[in-house]
Amino acid sequence: MTRRQVALWAGLIAVTIFIAHLPSFLHRLLDGDEGVYGSIAALLNAGGQLYGAGGVDNKPPGIFWVYAATFRAAGIYQMTAIHAVGLAVIGATCALLFLIGRNLGGARTGLLAALFYGILTAAGNPRLLATNTEIFMELVLTASVLLMFRRRWLWSGILLAVAGAFRQVAAVNLLLAVVGIAWLEPAGQRWRAAGSFAGGVAVALSAGASVLLLTGSLTGFSRWTVGSLYGYASTTWIPSYVWQRARDSLVPFVVDMGVLWIAAIALAARWRRLDRPERLVLVWLVVAMAGSVAAGHLSWHYFVQAMGPLALAAALFFSRFSVRRQVSAVAAIGIAIPCLGWWAYDLSADPLTYDFSPPAPQHELVAAYIHDHTTPGQRVFVWGDWPALYVESDRLMASRFPGFLRGFDRGSGIAPNNWDTTPDVWPELLSDLDAHAPALIVDTAPAGWSDFSMYPMRNYPVLANLVGFGYHVVATVDGVVIYAPNGP
Repeated sequence: MTRRQVALWAGLIAVTIFIAHLPSFLHRLLDGDEGVYGSIAALLNAGGQLYGAGGVDNKPPGIFWVYAATFRAAGIYQMTAIHAVGLAVIGATCALLFLIGRNLGGARTGLLAALFYGILTAAGNPRLLATNTEIFMELVLTASVLLMFRRRWLWSGILLAVAGAFRQVAAVNLLLAVVGIAWLEPAGQRWRAAGSFAGGVAVALSAGASVLLLTGSLTGFSRWTVGSLYGYASTTWIPSYVWQRARDSLVPFVVDMGVLWIAAIALAARWRRLDRPERLVLVWLVVAMAGSVAAGHLSWHYFVQAMGPLALAAALFFSRFSVRRQVSAVAAIGIAIPCLGWWAYDLSADPLTYDFSPPAPQHELVAAYIHDHTTPGQRVFVWGDWPALYVESDRLMASRFPGFLRGFDRGSGIAPNNWDTTPDVWPELLSDLDAHAPALIVDTAPAGWSDFSMYPMRNYPVLANLVGFGYHVVATVDGVVIYAPNGP
């Protein structure tokens, strides 16, 4: 292909990817996770420390820093800017996959890899379109793999550690690095390459720890992001919960993009005919799928980690092995139909409830009440797992905790001993509510939002005492009970 042809196809692919992701600009929030990141980022910008009074979550700091920086530039809770950043990250990852594909199989391979990744990240429920941790991690992991192929081990190691600043499961690419060093380096250079890679990881981890230390977040990071991992995993690896998540995410991810999976499997079936770099792409896919399912949570956007290598493997197959035109046409149709179906769904469905029919989603009505009955300087406390209300009402959290029982199989009858309901949570919550008395307390449990009806505030002494002695009911919206302070 000539440069002009490559540029023309690249432009057409860019337009296609933009159209595929267009629904992300028609909704303020695409996922409850965006509510978590947005509410914590706003609190950070108000002067709090991450993993402390500035907001607590079990994710690494990268996503909060990105959201906070975007809000500083565009304004608090400016989610359109967040979604623009997310699309730019998708585009940058497509460019990196093009470079890897071009190096492995030529420009056609690179263009197909970019196209496949761009549509993979849009062909799913609205949560997949969200500006979530996985797309940032995948960008940096893809850059790390590109440098791995180029045997730039120091920088590959640095970028792998940087990817871990967005999600811990980026660490599974250490296995890919071991295989890459063994396959890409001559025997006499392997230890040196391994040392360079390990040195890069160590340098990046040290730099990250220094930033956390200087910002006063290191202790909280250790408590909430490292120490909570076991508790988080233990509440998600429950067979019935895993199957429910798999049915809603893993199964449609594999089935809807069956054409690309078939192509990747067909490439693997020709293992003996592949060179080592091509085999490394398949190893990357296996490692990435392991990382996607490691937490047991199995939300659709978790599989973004596997979409990069899947797109590359499918592109390698279609470029390296000739198929009949009829087969290519059927493959194109098989990819286009689910993409168009999800595009139409994501345009019209409410991303947080997946409802079509109501004239206004009920969470928007609750958020409107909060906005209309508070001032910008007042704070709000939401009991439940609905941080989206903070973003939609344009109000700061009164607490460092954007939600409770997150990632937990709510309503299952299992004791609610989650990482965010441990004994040390309640004194910190009480301290926050004393320091920033909520102008409104919003109780989503009576309405059963997010299966929270089994966890009424009366079961939690800190909240029961606060509401019982200092607040009274002022409104009920869609079953959500809203309290205001007693007295003037």
